[in-house]
Amino acid sequence: MLVNEAEVRRAVLSFPAGSAGGPDGLRPKHIRDMMMCRETGAEFLSALTDFVNLVLKGRYPSDVVPVFFGGRLLAPKKTGGIRPIAVGFTLRRLASKCANAFGISKLTSFFYPHQLGVGTPGGCEAAVHSARRYIEAMPQDHVVVKIRLHQCI
Repeated sequence: MLVNEAEVRRAVLSFPAGSAGGPDGLRPKHIRDMMMCRETGAEFLSALTDFVNLVLKGRYPSDVVPVFFGGRLLAPKKTGGIRPIAVGFTLRRLASKCANAFGISKLTSFFYPHQLGVGTPGGCEAAVHSARRYIEAMPQDHVVVKIRLHQCI
């Protein structure tokens, strides 16, 4: 699987405003600002795309795996104090966004309509609201049972 510059650009721009940086402090906004630079943005995007493709191919030194694929487990609160949260390196999160976009594009038609969490915007919310409406309207002597099936491959 390889991604092109348009896909990497879309992934960079999909980070919510104010997204946290990983252990190195590099925030998605830093990458966005470098990518949008008039003088060097195109060259930066090309290099960033090459880097993402190296990660997606698994071409990185094994020594960096525990660090690059790890994360900071504590984040500072704006009001002071700390909160437990795992924030990975922004460059790893970018590669993950590209991989997920690829997977979603291939799997949406396979999962829909039985599974609404992949490639169906608002799908999970729609399922929850539908279930709530169904439960509110069902007769008193009826129940809803949720069954979780495990399938071995």
